[in-house]
Amino acid sequence: MPIIAMSNPKGGSGKSTTALLLATYLAERGARVCVLDADPNQPILDWKEKGKTASTLEVIGGVKESNLMAHVERLDHQFVIIDLEGTASLLVSRAIAISDFVIVPLQASAVDVRQAGKAIRAIRDEEKVVQRYDANRRIPYKILLTRTPAPGAPVSSVQRQLEAEITAAGIPRFRTSIADRLAYKAVFVERLTLTELKDSGIKVGNLDAAYRNIHDFATELVEELQPIPKEEHREQ
Repeated sequence: MPIIAMSNPKGGSGKSTTALLLATYLAERGARVCVLDADPNQPILDWKEKGKTASTLEVIGGVKESNLMAHVERLDHQFVIIDLEGTASLLVSRAIAISDFVIVPLQASAVDVRQAGKAIRAIRDEEKVVQRYDANRRIPYKILLTRTPAPGAPVSSVQRQLEAEITAAGIPRFRTSIADRLAYKAVFVERLTLTELKDSGIKVGNLDAAYRNIHDFATELVEELQPIPKEEHREQ
Protein backbone atom coordinates (compact mmCIF):
# COMPACT_ATOMS: atom_id res chain seq x y z
CA MET A 1 0.00 0.00 0.00
CA PRO A 2 2.14 2.92 -1.16
CA ILE A 3 1.43 6.20 0.58
CA ILE A 4 1.91 9.22 -1.66
CA ALA A 5 1.97 12.72 -0.20
CA MET A 6 1.40 15.99 -2.05
CA SER A 7 3.58 18.57 -0.35
CA ASN A 8 4.42 22.22 -0.94
CA PRO A 9 3.98 24.89 1.73
CA LYS A 10 2.68 27.32 -0.90
CA GLY A 11 -1.02 27.28 -1.54
CA GLY A 12 -2.18 27.14 -5.15
CA SER A 13 0.74 25.06 -6.35
CA GLY A 14 -1.52 22.32 -7.70
CA LYS A 15 -1.54 19.81 -4.84
CA SER A 16 -5.30 19.19 -4.70
CA THR A 17 -5.71 19.19 -8.47
CA THR A 18 -2.89 16.69 -8.90
CA ALA A 19 -4.15 14.51 -6.06
CA LEU A 20 -7.71 14.32 -7.41
CA LEU A 21 -6.74 13.77 -11.05
CA LEU A 22 -4.26 11.06 -10.10
CA ALA A 23 -6.61 9.36 -7.65
CA THR A 24 -9.61 9.28 -9.99
CA TYR A 25 -7.47 8.03 -12.87
CA LEU A 26 -6.11 5.14 -10.80
CA ALA A 27 -9.58 4.33 -9.45
CA GLU A 28 -11.02 4.19 -12.98
CA ARG A 29 -8.27 1.76 -13.90
CA GLY A 30 -9.54 -0.60 -11.23
CA ALA A 31 -7.27 0.25 -8.29
CA ARG A 32 -8.53 0.67 -4.73
CA VAL A 33 -7.64 4.27 -3.94
CA CYS A 34 -8.17 6.48 -0.91
CA VAL A 35 -7.45 10.19 -0.57
CA LEU A 36 -6.81 11.59 2.90
CA ASP A 37 -7.93 15.20 2.55
CA ALA A 38 -5.76 17.15 4.97
CA ASP A 39 -6.36 20.49 3.26
CA PRO A 40 -8.31 22.79 5.63
CA ASN A 41 -10.59 23.75 2.72
CA GLN A 42 -11.43 20.08 2.06
CA PRO A 43 -11.67 20.48 -1.76
CA ILE A 44 -11.53 16.76 -2.54
CA LEU A 45 -14.03 15.82 0.16
CA ASP A 46 -16.34 18.53 -1.22
CA TRP A 47 -15.90 17.04 -4.72
CA LYS A 48 -16.85 13.57 -3.48
CA GLU A 49 -19.73 14.38 -1.14
CA LYS A 50 -21.50 17.21 -2.97
CA GLY A 51 -21.32 15.88 -6.53
CA LYS A 52 -22.84 13.03 -8.49
CA THR A 53 -19.69 11.16 -9.39
CA ALA A 54 -19.83 7.38 -9.57
CA SER A 55 -16.11 7.11 -8.88
CA THR A 56 -15.07 4.33 -6.50
CA LEU A 57 -12.50 6.68 -4.98
CA GLU A 58 -12.76 6.82 -1.18
CA VAL A 59 -12.15 10.21 0.40
CA ILE A 60 -11.59 10.80 4.10
CA GLY A 61 -11.80 14.36 5.33
CA GLY A 62 -10.93 16.06 8.59
CA VAL A 63 -7.46 14.54 8.63
CA LYS A 64 -5.28 16.04 11.33
CA GLU A 65 -1.99 15.25 13.02
CA SER A 66 -3.92 13.64 15.88
CA ASN A 67 -5.81 11.13 13.69
CA LEU A 68 -3.54 10.62 10.66
CA MET A 69 -2.03 7.35 11.88
CA ALA A 70 -5.40 5.97 12.97
CA HIS A 71 -6.72 6.50 9.44
CA VAL A 72 -3.63 5.01 7.78
CA GLU A 73 -3.59 1.92 10.00
CA ARG A 74 -7.13 0.92 9.08
CA LEU A 75 -6.72 1.35 5.31
CA ASP A 76 -6.18 -1.53 2.91
CA HIS A 77 -5.94 0.18 -0.46
CA GLN A 78 -3.55 -0.13 -3.38
CA PHE A 79 -2.87 3.60 -3.23
CA VAL A 80 -3.26 6.13 -0.42
CA ILE A 81 -2.81 9.75 -1.44
CA ILE A 82 -2.47 12.50 1.16
CA ASP A 83 -3.41 16.00 0.05
CA LEU A 84 -1.55 18.19 2.54
CA GLU A 85 -2.22 21.71 3.68
CA GLY A 86 -0.22 24.56 2.20
CA THR A 87 1.85 25.30 5.26
CA ALA A 88 4.62 23.82 7.37
CA SER A 89 3.14 21.90 10.30
CA LEU A 90 3.47 18.80 12.44
CA LEU A 91 0.81 17.15 10.26
CA VAL A 92 2.90 17.75 7.13
CA SER A 93 6.04 16.43 8.82
CA ARG A 94 4.29 13.27 10.02
CA ALA A 95 2.69 12.64 6.64
CA ILE A 96 6.04 12.96 4.90
CA ALA A 97 7.68 10.62 7.41
CA ILE A 98 5.21 7.81 6.70
CA SER A 99 5.12 8.32 2.92
CA ASP A 100 6.64 6.01 0.35
CA PHE A 101 6.83 8.83 -2.17
CA VAL A 102 6.38 12.61 -2.04
CA ILE A 103 5.23 14.69 -4.99
CA VAL A 104 6.17 18.38 -4.86
CA PRO A 105 3.87 20.27 -7.26
CA LEU A 106 5.47 23.47 -8.52
CA GLN A 107 4.45 26.31 -10.81
CA ALA A 108 7.04 28.21 -12.83
CA SER A 109 7.42 31.20 -10.54
CA ALA A 110 10.10 32.47 -8.18
CA VAL A 111 7.75 32.25 -5.20
CA ASP A 112 6.85 28.64 -5.95
CA VAL A 113 10.51 27.73 -6.37
CA ARG A 114 11.40 29.11 -2.94
CA GLN A 115 8.52 27.28 -1.29
CA ALA A 116 9.34 24.05 -3.12
CA GLY A 117 12.86 24.35 -1.75
CA LYS A 118 11.37 24.38 1.75
CA ALA A 119 9.36 21.27 0.93
CA ILE A 120 12.47 19.45 -0.26
CA ARG A 121 14.37 20.41 2.88
CA ALA A 122 11.46 19.13 4.98
CA ILE A 123 11.54 15.80 3.14
CA ARG A 124 15.28 15.45 3.67
CA ASP A 125 14.94 16.35 7.35
CA GLU A 126 12.21 13.77 7.88
CA GLU A 127 14.33 11.19 6.10
CA LYS A 128 17.16 11.82 8.56
CA VAL A 129 14.75 11.39 11.46
CA VAL A 130 13.37 8.04 10.26
CA GLN A 131 16.88 6.81 9.48
CA ARG A 132 17.66 6.97 13.20
CA TYR A 133 15.38 3.94 13.48
CA ASP A 134 15.97 2.39 10.05
CA ALA A 135 19.24 3.27 8.35
CA ASN A 136 17.96 1.99 5.01
CA ARG A 137 14.76 4.05 5.00
CA ARG A 138 14.43 6.50 2.14
CA ILE A 139 11.72 9.02 1.28
CA PRO A 140 11.93 9.46 -2.48
CA TYR A 141 10.43 12.57 -4.04
CA LYS A 142 10.13 14.38 -7.33
CA ILE A 143 9.23 17.86 -8.49
CA LEU A 144 6.10 18.04 -10.64
CA LEU A 145 5.67 21.13 -12.80
CA THR A 146 2.01 22.18 -12.90
CA ARG A 147 -0.07 24.59 -14.96
CA THR A 148 2.43 24.46 -17.78
CA PRO A 149 1.53 25.33 -21.40
CA ALA A 150 -0.11 22.55 -23.36
CA PRO A 151 2.17 20.63 -25.75
CA GLY A 152 2.96 22.79 -28.77
CA ALA A 153 2.19 26.08 -26.98
CA PRO A 154 4.98 28.61 -26.33
CA VAL A 155 6.96 28.04 -23.13
CA SER A 156 7.95 31.12 -21.12
CA SER A 157 11.58 32.02 -20.51
CA VAL A 158 10.86 31.76 -16.77
CA GLN A 159 9.84 28.13 -17.11
CA ARG A 160 12.84 27.31 -19.31
CA GLN A 161 15.18 28.88 -16.77
CA LEU A 162 13.47 27.02 -13.93
CA GLU A 163 13.78 23.68 -15.72
CA ALA A 164 17.46 24.36 -16.37
CA GLU A 165 18.05 25.20 -12.71
CA ILE A 166 16.27 22.04 -11.54
CA THR A 167 18.40 19.93 -13.88
CA ALA A 168 21.63 21.69 -12.89
CA ALA A 169 20.87 21.20 -9.19
CA GLY A 170 20.27 17.49 -9.68
CA ILE A 171 16.75 17.70 -8.24
CA PRO A 172 14.59 14.75 -9.37
CA ARG A 173 11.71 15.81 -11.58
CA PHE A 174 8.90 14.07 -13.42
CA ARG A 175 9.31 14.05 -17.19
CA THR A 176 5.58 14.69 -17.44
CA SER A 177 4.16 18.08 -16.47
CA ILE A 178 0.53 18.85 -15.67
CA ALA A 179 -0.70 21.32 -18.27
CA ASP A 180 -2.98 24.26 -17.53
CA ARG A 181 -6.25 22.93 -18.93
CA LEU A 182 -9.86 24.02 -18.56
CA ALA A 183 -10.86 20.39 -18.10
CA TYR A 184 -8.94 20.17 -14.80
CA LYS A 185 -10.84 23.14 -13.42
CA ALA A 186 -14.11 21.65 -14.65
CA VAL A 187 -13.45 18.47 -12.66
CA PHE A 188 -13.87 20.51 -9.46
CA VAL A 189 -16.69 22.70 -10.78
CA GLU A 190 -18.82 19.83 -12.09
CA ARG A 191 -17.61 17.37 -9.42
CA LEU A 192 -17.00 14.65 -11.99
CA THR A 193 -14.00 12.70 -13.23
CA LEU A 194 -12.43 13.46 -16.60
CA THR A 195 -14.11 10.38 -18.06
CA GLU A 196 -17.47 11.40 -16.62
CA LEU A 197 -17.06 14.87 -18.08
CA LYS A 198 -16.51 13.36 -21.51
CA ASP A 199 -19.47 10.99 -21.18
CA SER A 200 -21.72 13.85 -20.04
CA GLY A 201 -21.02 15.84 -23.18
CA ILE A 202 -19.90 18.92 -21.25
CA LYS A 203 -17.63 21.02 -23.49
CA VAL A 204 -14.49 21.88 -21.52
CA GLY A 205 -11.67 21.93 -24.04
CA ASN A 206 -9.69 18.94 -25.27
CA LEU A 207 -10.68 16.22 -22.81
CA ASP A 208 -8.77 13.53 -24.70
CA ALA A 209 -5.54 15.51 -24.39
CA ALA A 210 -6.25 16.20 -20.72
CA TYR A 211 -6.77 12.48 -20.06
CA ARG A 212 -3.56 11.54 -21.93
CA ASN A 213 -1.67 14.03 -19.79
CA ILE A 214 -2.83 12.39 -16.57
CA HIS A 215 -2.29 8.93 -18.04
CA ASP A 216 1.36 9.79 -18.79
CA PHE A 217 1.89 11.21 -15.30
CA ALA A 218 0.23 8.27 -13.53
CA THR A 219 2.19 5.77 -15.61
CA GLU A 220 5.45 7.50 -14.73
CA LEU A 221 4.55 7.53 -11.04
CA VAL A 222 3.62 3.84 -10.97
CA GLU A 223 7.02 3.07 -12.52
CA GLU A 224 8.62 5.00 -9.66
CA LEU A 225 6.71 2.89 -7.14
CA GLN A 226 8.13 -0.40 -8.37
CA PRO A 227 8.61 -3.24 -7.39
CA ILE A 228 4.83 -3.11 -6.88
CA PRO A 229 3.52 -5.65 -9.43
CA LYS A 230 2.02 -3.93 -12.45
CA GLU A 231 -0.92 -6.32 -12.59
CA GLU A 232 -1.88 -5.13 -9.13
CA HIS A 233 -2.85 -1.81 -10.73
CA ARG A 234 -4.50 -3.46 -13.74
CA GLU A 235 -2.38 -1.54 -16.20
CA GLN A 236 -3.34 -2.08 -19.82
